[in-house]
Amino acid sequence: MDSLITEKLRGLEVKFYTRAGVFSKSGLDDGTRLLIDNLNIKDGTVVADLGSGAGILGIVLGKLNFHGHVHLFDDHLRSVELAKENVELNRLKNVDVYLSDLFSAVGDRTYHQIFSNPPQHLGNEFLDLVAFECLKHLKPGGETWWVMQKHLKPFTERLFQKHFGNCKIVAHGKEHAILKAEKQR
Repeated sequence: MDSLITEKLRGLEVKFYTRAGVFSKSGLDDGTRLLIDNLNIKDGTVVADLGSGAGILGIVLGKLNFHGHVHLFDDHLRSVELAKENVELNRLKNVDVYLSDLFSAVGDRTYHQIFSNPPQHLGNEFLDLVAFECLKHLKPGGETWWVMQKHLKPFTERLFQKHFGNCKIVAHGKEHAILKAEKQR
């Protein structure tokens, strides 16, 4: 059974459905909320939400980046279908949702920013691949922002140093941390 939830995020009303089998079926998770509360986005840019789930982060990005464009990516059909419904529910014309294994649906497309709450249960090797793909799909000077469980913060710092040569801790929550890295110009 779908549940309709209305949240006030960054001063904006966001409506979304949740569904069993889609992250996060109970509503907005603490890690994504921490990322939304702390992200910095410039209107008029092209950004991505990698692993979008129900699309909540991407919807907020679309509302904050009204003159720009947002791409939502997920490799689960059920998530993509729900994210499309949620984008329509919020009447966003600047958000596109893709069924995609990482960035496979858009080829070599690059972004100003890539935001993600990557599936940490898939292990270090997968996270290494995600970081590499983010680097490939960022414009020079572009940033990737990740929400990670706190115990994976040191690993993520090393991962970002390996691929990007830099890492900044943006915020700490009770169980999560927000980290970002910039692609060198």
